[in-house]
Amino acid sequence: MKKLLSLVLLTVFCMPTLAQAGKLRDNVGCGLGTLLFESVGKQDGGWLLQWIASSTNGSFYSAFSMTTGTVGCRGSISEVVKYEEVEIFIAENMDDFAKDVAMGQGETLNSVATLLQITDTEKFASLLQDNFVVIFPNSDVTADQVIVKIVELNS
Repeated sequence: MKKLLSLVLLTVFCMPTLAQAGKLRDNVGCGLGTLLFESVGKQDGGWLLQWIASSTNGSFYSAFSMTTGTVGCRGSISEVVKYEEVEIFIAENMDDFAKDVAMGQGETLNSVATLLQITDTEKFASLLQDNFVVIFPNSDVTADQVIVKIVELNS
């Protein structure tokens, strides 16, 4: 019983130092908890509210929310997830993707456009084809380098 009480007291006394001043979303991220609790209480949410919001975020499909951009999740988190998926796809299909980019059409090129949620695939394919040398400067280019160039060109 003493160990449990000590753990609870330690948690209660350490929690305020863990919750820095700022908006609730900045401190605990996005998710259902943030959506429910960001307008309650202090502007920074207070340490208890931040802890509850963080626990709720972690309990209710936060990975799904970040990937799909739902429940208040948007911006760099979902973009990182999408780009990571594209990087894996390109790494597994590098030769076919390079051929498709050179031709300005093809299945792997269309798949990358779909993964990046590009609506105008013809414009996207043309952009990549026109910049083939920029995207594939040599035969040792990595999938990470390819996706970085694609993102730079597409922004």
